[in-house]
Amino acid sequence: MENDFKEQDSKDNDWGQPPSPLTPENQKKAFRAQMVLGIVSLIGITLPGILFWLLG
Repeated sequence: MENDFKEQDSKDNDWGQPPSPLTPENQKKAFRAQMVLGIVSLIGITLPGILFWLLG
């Protein structure tokens, strides 16, 4: 059986966008994004338990 898939050339030099520089503005944005993700994940973890406790 022949391989029908063409192998893609690996581009070791193509790693996408470089990271943004570490400036105070970028640090504030990153901290805000981490806080939003933390709050959303905390709600996503605790909400099923609270609903199970209240409705169960």
